[in-house]
Formats: sequence, C-alpha cells, structure tokens
Amino acid sequence: MSIETLTRTIMGKMHGIGKWQTDFFLELILLWLRLRGRYNFENLCRQGKFSAFTYRKWFSKDFDFTTFNHLLISGYTGKERIVAFDPSFIAKSGKHTYGIGYFWSGCAQAMKKGLEIAGVAAVDVLNHTAFHYQATQTALTEGESLLSYYGKLISGQATQLLKLSPYLVVDAYFSKYSFIEKVISSGLQVITRLRDDAVLLYPYLGPRREGRGRPTKYAGKLQVKQLDLQYFKPCLKEEDFTCFQALLYSKALKRLLNIVIVHTYKADGSIKSCKIFASTDIALSGSGLWLYYHLRFQIEFLYRDAKQFLSLTHCQSRCKDRLHFGFNFSLTLISLVKVVHWLTQSAEQRRAFSLQDLKTHYTNQFLLERFFVAFGICPQTAKNNPEYETLLNFAKIAA
Repeated sequence: MSIETLTRTIMGKMHGIGKWQTDFFLELILLWLRLRGRYNFENLCRQGKFSAFTYRKWFSKDFDFTTFNHLLISGYTGKERIVAFDPSFIAKSGKHTYGIGYFWSGCAQAMKKGLEIAGVAAVDVLNHTAFHYQATQTALTEGESLLSYYGKLISGQATQLLKLSPYLVVDAYFSKYSFIEKVISSGLQVITRLRDDAVLLYPYLGPRREGRGRPTKYAGKLQVKQLDLQYFKPCLKEEDFTCFQALLYSKALKRLLNIVIVHTYKADGSIKSCKIFASTDIALSGSGLWLYYHLRFQIEFLYRDAKQFLSLTHCQSRCKDRLHFGFNFSLTLISLVKVVHWLTQSAEQRRAFSLQDLKTHYTNQFLLERFFVAFGICPQTAKNNPEYETLLNFAKIAA
C-alpha cells in the first residue's frame, strides 16, 4: 500500500472533499516528504507543481484533520489505545501573528515568546507508538487560565475521543482539581503523575464506632517510603524497582484514586526514589496504569520528528487558518508514513522508526524519476535493475 492509496481511501470516506482538494493534498504529501530547505510558500512553489498563491489559498481553506485522523487511527492501528495530551512550544517572532504570546518551553525550561499548540494523539499500546489526532493553537481569552482552557478543549472533544479510548494520559502539570474535574465530567478517565509531596490519605477500613459524632473516614497520611502493606500490594516487580498499588483519597483532587507508587532501589537495596502515579479509574490494574503513563511519552516523539524533519516550526504565515493547517499537516503526515512504512512490517522485522531515512527515500525516488524522464530511460527496465534499490537507499542512516 502506497501513501497515495492510503490517503485517497481515507479522503474517500470523508464528506465535502472534492477532487481538486484531494489532488492538492496528495501532491503536498509527496512534496513535503522530499522538500529541501525551508518549508515556506516560496520554496513550495520552487520545488512543487503549483504557484505560491495556490499553496496559500489551499492552506487557508478548512480541512477536517480531526475526521481524517480519526479514520486513520480507528482503521489502521491496534484496538488497545490511550489518548495522550500535551502542549508544545513553537518558536515565533513578530507582533502580529495569531496567538503570539509567552509560553513554557520545556527545552529551554523557561517562558519564551512564541506560539503553543495543544496536541492530542492516540497511542497504540501494542505497537508502542503515537498517531496524531488534533493540534489546536493555544489562544486564551482575557482572564482565562491555561488549565481551564485545556480542560475546556478536552471536554469539547470527549465524545469523539471516547471512541478511541476511555483513558486520557497527561503529565504531572495537569494533576490539578480544575482540569481533572472538567475532564472526568465529560466521561474520560484520567491517568497522571502526582507531585512527590501530594497529600494522600488511607481510607478507614476498621469497625464503625457506635454513638454520636462523625464516622472515621481516614486512617492516616501516606508516607511514600513507608507504605502500609495492609493497603498496598505489589503489582509489578523488576530488578531495580517495584510498583505498589492501593486505593487512596487525594486531598487536592477531592476523590478516591487508584494509586501506584514506584520504589526505585540503589545497589544496596535501599530506596533511591519514589514516584506517585494515579488514575481516576479504580478498576484499572496497577501494571496497566504504570504502562499507560509511560506510553504517554510517545507524543513527544511526534513533536520531535515534526520539528526536526517536517517543518513544524517553519510556517511563516501570521494567519490563524494557515498556521492551523501547517501544524496539523506536519503531524498528520508522520502518522501516514508510520502506517505505510512501519506498521505494515511484522513486529520481528521492524527497525526503529526513522523519519529521516524515509525522507531520504522519497527524495531519491523523486530524483530517479526525474532522471528517467530527462534522459529518456525506460523506468520499467531501470526499476528491475538491482542497483535501483541501492540508489533508493543512498545516504540513509540504516540502509
């Protein structure tokens, strides 16, 4: 299956997509994978089929990336999935770009001027990889907090996200009451990490005292290095760490949580560090909770690949619609390439996913096709030559 065939199949299931838009989208995919230099409208014009005006026009038109990616994920990935959510900083200068402001940059560990996208991805649990779902540019209204904005964003998509997975996985920044409560009320279950000093209380399990007064609700506060084994049970053991699971009450989140505490050990067997993971689904297994949280990091690889190889930070437009198209197109293209060139291989034959190698492949393929036409070479004869594969793999890191 080629990337063109896969794209046509998905777009054929969408409503309101005309032939011209399909042809442009397919041309843009192949151009994006082989482009050299900056990803801006002038360079697209130099190396592509259309004028700069045409690229600007189609970038301004609405395209339903949410439906496209939903069809891609539901049709071509494993059945066990989680939904990961994480914002990403996009460097941008100037004063007139839509959404410009100061946002947290994880790379710089500081607030920096630029843009931010709030990205949602579906993570295939069996294949341990993420597929882009939607990226929305962060644009706060006056007086609105970031956590309130993020909660509203997720709850607004909850109906569609529940079709992919009941679990939303977020990092420790989102373990706040305002965000968690808004997401839970939409029907999603949240998996996150809590602060190391989070106040967690043991629910009281003893006999109820008769008489007046409020019944005892809690049996003490959690000490992460001194677990009460009446409540905690080991759920995963490895050589250098052990996971313990229990149901505890969170004072900050005001609810009973499924808690997994991970003790990492030194060489002498003493406790080196402790981390607290939590889920609002009290029926989820401890090993499943720990696995799902660690798979959340796959969304970071989407951002990394898109920034390094597919121009996530290159768009020079100041227009909201063009920025939205550029961000989502770059991230969606990674998912398409994964399905065509990586998921189609058996798990035993797969190497690590390398977007750089695949870009090299598409560039070599395009240049060879140009040579065939320019020098009057029969492509069928040339492609049967074993050296054709050698040339396709030229300059790959893992040829």
